[in-house]
Amino acid sequence: MKLNYTRRDLCKTAFFAFMLFFLLILAMPCKTESATFAVRISPPNFELKGKPGDVLREVITIENADTAQGIYQVRTADWEIDKKGGVVIQPPDKPLAASSCRSWTRIERRIFKLLPKRVKRYRFEVHIPADAKDGECRFAVVISPAPETIDAMKFGSFNVPVAGAIAVVVYVTVGKAKPELEFKGVVKKKSNGKTSLMVNLHNWGNAHARPSGSVIAKDANGRKAELLLSPFPIMPGETRGIRLFADKEISGIENIEELAFPLYLKGLIEWDGGTYKVDTMLE
Repeated sequence: MKLNYTRRDLCKTAFFAFMLFFLLILAMPCKTESATFAVRISPPNFELKGKPGDVLREVITIENADTAQGIYQVRTADWEIDKKGGVVIQPPDKPLAASSCRSWTRIERRIFKLLPKRVKRYRFEVHIPADAKDGECRFAVVISPAPETIDAMKFGSFNVPVAGAIAVVVYVTVGKAKPELEFKGVVKKKSNGKTSLMVNLHNWGNAHARPSGSVIAKDANGRKAELLLSPFPIMPGETRGIRLFADKEISGIENIEELAFPLYLKGLIEWDGGTYKVDTMLE
C-alpha cells in the first residue's frame, strides 16, 4: 500500500524528531568545568574622600565560593544610574564619562586565579592629581570570569556559555565637595495597583547625597505609622524621587494602603552636611 505524505506531515515529523533529540540531550549527564560564577565580594561599594595629591588605597575581599578553581579578570568601568534606579555598567570601548576617575585608578592585576573556598584581598588605588578641583568622580571595579572559563558547561556536543560579572561601585569626593539637597515635596504614586510615597529631592551640590531618615505619617483616622526613607544616592544636578516605605516591625503596617488619606507627614531627612524638617500634608 502506498502512503501519501503531505509537506505539512513531513514538517511535523521533523519537528517532533528534533524535540525528541533535544530532550535526549537534556537527559544526558552534563559535565561542568567552571560552569558557575560563584564569588562573594565585599564591600559592595566605597565612598572615599581625599584632597588633591592624595593616594587612596582600598581592598576588595573576593571569595571563590565554587568547588573548582576560578580564573577571574578585573577591569575598571564607568557607570550610571538609570531612571529605574539600576546601575548600568558601560562597555570598555566607550569613551571616559565626564564624571569618571578611571584614569586616576591603579588595580593590582587584571587576571588572577583563586582556589575553591579561598579568599583574596584585592587591592586598588586612586591617585588624585595635585591640580584636581573640588568635586566628585566615580568608577567601578568589575570582576568577571576570564574568557577561557566562559564556555564551560557542556551537554554532549552542545556548549552553553555561562558568564557573569560583579561591579564594586566607587565614589571619590575631592576637596570640599559636598551635596546640597532641596526638598521638592512628597507625591503619591501608583504602580502595578500599589500606592507608594515618593520624596522628591534635588541635589544642587557637587557630590552625591545619600539621604536617610524617617517620617511619621498620621492618617485621616488618627492612625500613626513611621515610614522610612530608602537610602538611595542622588547625583549632583539630579532630581530624584526617593521612596518612603513601611516596615512591619517599625511602622506597624506592611504597606501604605493601610493608611487613610489625607496624610499629615512630619519627620527629618538627613544627609552628609545637611538636614531638612518635613512638615507637610498629602491629599
